Amino acid sequence: MRWPRQILFGDVDAMFASAAVVNDPSLAGKPIAVGGPPPRGVIAAASYAVRPFGVHSAMPTAKAFQLCPHLILLPPNRPLYRRLHEAMQAVTDRLFPLTEWSSIDEFYADTTDLQSLHPNPSVLGRLVKDELYAATGLCCTIAFATGKTVAKIAADSHKPNGLAVIEPGAEPSFLAPHPLRALPGIGPKTSSRLDALGLKTIADLLDTRWDHPLHRLFGTHLTWIRELARGIDREPVVADRESKSVSRETTFERDTHDRAFLEHTLRGFLRELAHDLRQDNLAAGGCAVKLKDSRFTITTKHGRFSHPLNYDPDMWPAARQALHDLMKPGTNYRLAGLALTCLTPATPGLFDSRRVRAIEAMDALITRHGSAVIGLGGVSEEE
Repeated sequence: MRWPRQILFGDVDAMFASAAVVNDPSLAGKPIAVGGPPPRGVIAAASYAVRPFGVHSAMPTAKAFQLCPHLILLPPNRPLYRRLHEAMQAVTDRLFPLTEWSSIDEFYADTTDLQSLHPNPSVLGRLVKDELYAATGLCCTIAFATGKTVAKIAADSHKPNGLAVIEPGAEPSFLAPHPLRALPGIGPKTSSRLDALGLKTIADLLDTRWDHPLHRLFGTHLTWIRELARGIDREPVVADRESKSVSRETTFERDTHDRAFLEHTLRGFLRELAHDLRQDNLAAGGCAVKLKDSRFTITTKHGRFSHPLNYDPDMWPAARQALHDLMKPGTNYRLAGLALTCLTPATPGLFDSRRVRAIEAMDALITRHGSAVIGLGGVSEEE
């Protein structure tokens, strides 16, 4: 049977932790996690070996050590992730006419026009998994469906190293028992309100008994939510475009209004992002700070640099000012993020030769040991 539309979703299993094993095979099967050290550090990725202890991403590192005292904590290795991502992109560019990377370790491909060559999606899925593993040593979960939403939910429910095929027409029955949070557009706050009404699963959204409270909750968005609950998803796969920005964000374990903590968080992001720009010979023309408050309201503030920059002490004043402009007295925040925008090739002569050599030496140490290991002497946090 030829599918009217066929979308593949791929998700590398615990990429950061798995990449560490690729880089050092002696870590295979050991309780490893990638993240920053206590007391402020957060787990970025947890291997499957530590998940039975309750360790997961976005958890404070201090709590992870309480749950798993023999945890092996590794710093992020962004150059390694970048190399592996580029190797995966080479595979997807060769196999698919259209690929959309939604993050460094997740991608969508429109395989509708490949059905004559690959009539069996399971066979194509195994080919993709084998090719990605051969190129990188990483295992990937693959799922097929008629739309992006079902494909992603199917992959999430078949990890790790899984392969799922949701045939056309099977979408509603597949989605029905899944929790409401699996659907895009239903976050923790909405989910808790639905739970209070007695709605637990995606199937409950289609029950006409709940029409009145659902209309009151979702308004005009209810039609879209119910289409997703039936597996109707027309969102196209959009071919990758040259990146115009890079970003980092995190959700805190507890909501906070501590300005010093938020500054520390964003300064850490800026240090990592600026290092990435220098590695790619890029500079940013501006920045954007993002905050999400305890009511899930998102606000952003943009800042401009006097000229394209890629050294974080020079960029920090604009980012800090954007943060200060966003913060409201008495408001608690659950998420903070930072983006560097308007990326352009870095021009020669951004710094004098002495500083260039110092920055190159610093970057070499950051590449080996992580962004928190070093800063340039004689340059204050305010410069």
